[in-house]
Amino acid sequence: MYQQKDFENARELMEYLSPLNKDRWPRSEYIFRGQPCSSYSLTPSAYRPEGVFTSKAMFGRFGAVRGSDQVFFELQVLSAFLEACDGAGIQVPGDSIDLRKLLETPNRYTKVPKEWPPKTVFLALATAQHHGVPTCLLDWTRRSYVAAYFAASGILRSTSRNSRLAIWALRVFGHEDWENISFVEMPGGTSANLAAQGGVFTVSSIKSVGSEPFECLPLEREQDVYKRQNDGFQGLIKLTLPIEEASNLLNLCIDFGVKGSVLFPGYEGAAREVNDYAYANLRKHQE
Repeated sequence: MYQQKDFENARELMEYLSPLNKDRWPRSEYIFRGQPCSSYSLTPSAYRPEGVFTSKAMFGRFGAVRGSDQVFFELQVLSAFLEACDGAGIQVPGDSIDLRKLLETPNRYTKVPKEWPPKTVFLALATAQHHGVPTCLLDWTRRSYVAAYFAASGILRSTSRNSRLAIWALRVFGHEDWENISFVEMPGGTSANLAAQGGVFTVSSIKSVGSEPFECLPLEREQDVYKRQNDGFQGLIKLTLPIEEASNLLNLCIDFGVKGSVLFPGYEGAAREVNDYAYANLRKHQE
């Protein structure tokens, strides 16, 4: 089971997350993820049942979604992304003739879902994921303050009445021993956003065979992440903070140079920074 620590003050949380605390966060041993709601599970966007862009929406009318259905859905989404990039004349890292052939003849993976996704599609999946397309990848960052930024910015932009935001810390030391999860690092040239955010990914395997119902096991319930806790370090840690402290948390991130214009190089990031400022001040006036 993961360890949970609840904070009431943004400054205390930032001090706890400081990368200078090398006894707590040994270099390169932990990755981080920020979420606007503490009740959210660690589930990739392609595996979530809610929404109109899901395998359940596509296949649910036929009964339970099977493992083969889930793989087919993810293949169709990736194919649609590549086709849209073709139309826009945009090159996708990792795109190749072999990848296109794989997408045209997906039977190997729909018949044996646990073999999806192969490493040959990771680059294309990472690019799609970082531009808002649902995939089986789960975003993480090597930088704790980046995770804090995304948690704070996410809840400030949300209309949800969630009471607490969350930052997760996952220990990836010894990930070579994981059986059902893959730890994925991409070259910095994959995406400017990915490089700026120190982005990495985890991928959870599909355990059902083609005809069995697909069930997603959230990362916090995967035994792999708890395998190496006998040396005194937790495999997974969840840190929470009241949403009333989100504005303060965001401003502390900005003080450390972790802001929209840095994390999203280009016009998108500049606009995001302006919107973050507006949302943070709006929340303060509402409190």
